[in-house]
Amino acid sequence: MNIIIPRQDLLETVNKVKTVVAAKSALPILSHILMEAEGSSVRLAATDLKVSIECSVDCTVKKPGALTVSAQRLSSMLPELPDQDISLNLTENNVIELECGKIETKLFSMSPDEFPPIRSFDGVEPFVFRQGTLKKLFQKCSFAICTDQARYNLTGLLFEIQDGRLTVVATDGRRMSMANDDEGIPSGVEAKVIIPSKMVHELERLLNEEQEVQVMIDESQAAFVFDRLRLVTALIEGNFPNYEMVIPKKHDKEALLDTSKFIEAMRRTRTMTNEKFNSVRLNLGDGILKLKVVTPEVGEYEEELEVDYAGEKMEIAFNPDFVLEVLRHIDNEKTCLVLKDGMSPGVVKPYTEAPRDQYVNVVMPIRI
Repeated sequence: MNIIIPRQDLLETVNKVKTVVAAKSALPILSHILMEAEGSSVRLAATDLKVSIECSVDCTVKKPGALTVSAQRLSSMLPELPDQDISLNLTENNVIELECGKIETKLFSMSPDEFPPIRSFDGVEPFVFRQGTLKKLFQKCSFAICTDQARYNLTGLLFEIQDGRLTVVATDGRRMSMANDDEGIPSGVEAKVIIPSKMVHELERLLNEEQEVQVMIDESQAAFVFDRLRLVTALIEGNFPNYEMVIPKKHDKEALLDTSKFIEAMRRTRTMTNEKFNSVRLNLGDGILKLKVVTPEVGEYEEELEVDYAGEKMEIAFNPDFVLEVLRHIDNEKTCLVLKDGMSPGVVKPYTEAPRDQYVNVVMPIRI
């Protein structure tokens, strides 16, 4: 294989695929990027056997072929090279000759035959979405994905297509976030899978706003194709909790708050907590929400916010981080806080006059 490619083009492509490469792996080939040149482009691929990314970029192909190169070595070298064309030439014994201007480097490589094959999904009918739709839904929920591998079925994002609506849900047992959208969602099709958190975060990083993305799903894997990129992931096996049963239906105390002021107040309460005592008490009364933090060896904090609420008084405590993560993803001017009592989960959602909630967050209380 022998190609010539602008340094910046190669650097940007390497940066897109290198993130799935594990820092340490029992298989040395998984620390490498596969490069396959044909026609007038080169395809770069990286995998950890569960998540794979492929990206193609235009170049001058003097000799088609394939090679592998250390992801860490190449990604650390490229930013230090002059902004000129780079020549990559695979010679005998899997040695790569890299030339850039007056710089000549030789890199040891591994046989491309050792690189694991990536599923092609030929013959699988794709779903088509706007990239911006997927990105927005993922960002609204991914922070609630469970990180405890002992609860493996919760370590991903539920991805459900039903009745012309796409719903995504994440939970870690202490909170749950659900977002849905029906704009441009294909009708007459159904799918329900759990996408691993690593793939969700890669998609959040790579998806843009305007173009479309093709999604292909089978029993054990899913692929996302867009912008000369193709991401493939193994799906999480197991059952996801019934999110509709988790959302409280009989809460009768509903308070409306200014979203930006609520965020500012919660951020201030966060400065008075620590790892051992990380809770904020919310005292709700007529027109007033009082926030109070009492942290041993740190001090106390109180603040009052105006709220649109007329009902009986009540007190509840939450982890302020959980509430803040929700508020940062609420675009509406008003936030709706729905409660029942101090022992029942609270609901945080944007205030809207629409008949159906498109973004709902359930947060478990902390015992006072």
